[in-house]
Amino acid sequence: MSTEDDRWFTEAQTEGVRLGLRLGREILARRTPYQDLLLAETTELGKLLALDGRIMLTERDEAFYHEMLVHPALFGHRDPRRVLIIGGGDGGTLREVLRHREVEEAVLVEIDEEVVQGCEQFLESVHRGSFHDPRTKLVFKPGQDFVKEVHFKYDVIIVDSSDPVGPNLPLFREAFFRDCKKALRQGGMFVCQSGSPFYYPEELEEVYGELGKVFGRVGVYLGFVPTYPSGLWSFCIAGDGELPLEPLREPNFPTRYYTPDVHRAAFVLPRFVEELLSK
Repeated sequence: MSTEDDRWFTEAQTEGVRLGLRLGREILARRTPYQDLLLAETTELGKLLALDGRIMLTERDEAFYHEMLVHPALFGHRDPRRVLIIGGGDGGTLREVLRHREVEEAVLVEIDEEVVQGCEQFLESVHRGSFHDPRTKLVFKPGQDFVKEVHFKYDVIIVDSSDPVGPNLPLFREAFFRDCKKALRQGGMFVCQSGSPFYYPEELEEVYGELGKVFGRVGVYLGFVPTYPSGLWSFCIAGDGELPLEPLREPNFPTRYYTPDVHRAAFVLPRFVEELLSK
C-alpha cells in the first residue's frame, strides 16, 4: 500500500515501474498461512484481489486473462472431459472451464484454502457459483504434491499460478512438468501463464525451455491484460500432439475477449518474442 495515500494500492511491477489503483472500501485483509490476502474495491476497475502485494485480478479485466488461459486449450482439444486446474483460487479459471459442456469433471487444486473462502464470499462476480457446480471437485494441497500422487488421467491441465516465487516456484520446474505429463491422457494438453515477455522475458524463456525438456511440442501465445505488467501477457501450451493453432469448435456462450479469430491471432508472435524463444 502507498504511504502517500492509504486509499491507493500501488504495485511495483518492476523496480522502476509502478501501477497505482485508487481504492474505495477495503473488503478483506489478512495474513493466511501462505501469503498476504487483500480484497478491496477500486474506483475504476471493480473489486481487486491481491496476494503479497501483487495484483491477481480486477473485476474489469479478469475475463481477458481467464478466457485466454482456458479457451485455446479447451476449444483446441477434441473431447475435453476431465480438466485439472492447479491454483486459481478465485474461481475464474474454473468458471470458464465449466462453460464447456463437454467437461464432465473439473478438479481445482489450491494450496491456500483461505483464498477460496474469501473469493467465494466476496467475488461472486468472478466465480459465479462455480465452486458449487456438481462437476467441481476442490482439493486443498500443494499442486506439485497432487500431480505426483494422482491416480486419474486428465485431458487438459491448467496451471493458474502467480509468478514463480515462494510457494509457486515448484510449479514452474521440469519435475512438476514431468508429473503433469504422466497425468495427461493421450492427446492431452498442458497450459500455464508465463509472464510478461516485455518486462520479464527470462520467465517466459525459462518456462518454455523447461517444458521443451518434457513435451514433444511447446507453443507460446499472447493476450492482453491491462492490469498485469506491461499489459502484454504470455501463455505456454504443451503436449505431444498438434498444438491448437485453430479452434475446433465455436463458442456457444458469450465472451468478453476470446473469439476464434483472437485464438488464431494469439499464436502469431512479435519479432522480439520469436527471437527470445529462438535462443
